[in-house]
Amino acid sequence: MVAAILSGCASRPPAAATAPPTPHDTPQALVVPSATLAADTATPPPTTTPIAPIPVDLPLSEVAYAIPLTIRHVTGDSVTLFFELRSPAAGEVLLQPVDASAPPISLDLDPGNSRWLRTIEGLSPGTRYRAVVALQPAGQPPEQPQFRSAAWGPVSFQTAAPGEPLRIGVISDASFGDPATFELVQQMAAAELDLVLHAGDVVDETEDGQDPFDSYAEKYYAPFEPLLTRMPVYTVPGNHDYDYDIRLGQTPFYYHAFPPFPDPDFPGQESAERNQYYAFRRDDLQVIFLDTQVLFGVSGREAEERWLAERLRDPRFGGTIVVMHVAPYSSSSVHPTDSLPPRQQWVPQFEAARVPLVISGHFHGYERLAANGITYLVAGGGSSTLYVIGERVPQSQVAARRTHFVLLELDDQVIRMTAHALGGEVLDQAEVPLPPNAG
Repeated sequence: MVAAILSGCASRPPAAATAPPTPHDTPQALVVPSATLAADTATPPPTTTPIAPIPVDLPLSEVAYAIPLTIRHVTGDSVTLFFELRSPAAGEVLLQPVDASAPPISLDLDPGNSRWLRTIEGLSPGTRYRAVVALQPAGQPPEQPQFRSAAWGPVSFQTAAPGEPLRIGVISDASFGDPATFELVQQMAAAELDLVLHAGDVVDETEDGQDPFDSYAEKYYAPFEPLLTRMPVYTVPGNHDYDYDIRLGQTPFYYHAFPPFPDPDFPGQESAERNQYYAFRRDDLQVIFLDTQVLFGVSGREAEERWLAERLRDPRFGGTIVVMHVAPYSSSSVHPTDSLPPRQQWVPQFEAARVPLVISGHFHGYERLAANGITYLVAGGGSSTLYVIGERVPQSQVAARRTHFVLLELDDQVIRMTAHALGGEVLDQAEVPLPPNAG
């Protein structure tokens, strides 16, 4: 029983680049009812029939992914999955706990549509699930779509468990598909993360006229596969994600690759076509994702700022982490004045709301800064393309011109931050206290 979810968590697109919504772009929720016993005192006999696990090593189909199966969002009892095929095909998506402790959930593909976006509800908290796409050619055994002439997946994910500590990987500006990014992602994949925050510039330097699907395959999906097949990777648009050489028609390809998922904290809002800004929560902590390009000429600024003010003053959230591309503070020698618009326009709101941590990229390197009770983390070292550190601003605590990622370890009292250079060297460590009852 599939019902359309209308509770969008993203903004409407800038008017100049609006693409008509298509029916298959709207997330839908499959509610899986829990098993219940009859209302009597009889105890059913134990079953001895083992539950068959879903297949994980299917032969490759001639049908290929345009966008491979990814985990858009995970909560304690739901997951949103997304993929796009090069051509429509019949088949199903199978979802099951990794330990095969429950029967598989089967969701049919629409043979008339190539894009597939669904939210499956009724899952068990704190449980690792596995999902596979099984295409079913007429009269043939099931096959899996190929991606770059090889297998992709299966994907797996862990549903959230209330009150459990959280391990988050942070990366940004990993947009070139260079060997350093491949190695850094492998390092992140070994860190036992729950999810990843990507602070923008997903794909850059696309060859003129190149198919954007191919650009994303080479520079995002291929290097990030070890993470994308095991956890959600949450992104924000960076300045290069708006470049004209990485568009599908008139729309930045970023919005085609990252469709919005439902936001249960705002169930009355209409779903938008684009994921320009959005948020999710874990317990009392919310993570807000902002599009800083509205401060540099992209339309939608007024709507985004109204939404931001609403989220920051919402009493349901005990704490907030902000993720956005352009950092409000930086000691970078490259385009340092880009920090001024977010600092002037949004930092006063962050300070009034007592935001403990703001995560950004844009400046290619590592820096931790502090100003008026807020820690600012610049994690722009997702590739080997790094900027020279200029004159240090007064707010700077630590700066390094190194390829790196940052590990955030959250419990209900503190965020522990560790910056890891490519190869494993620890660049920096710090703690950021959380407000009471947040986390």
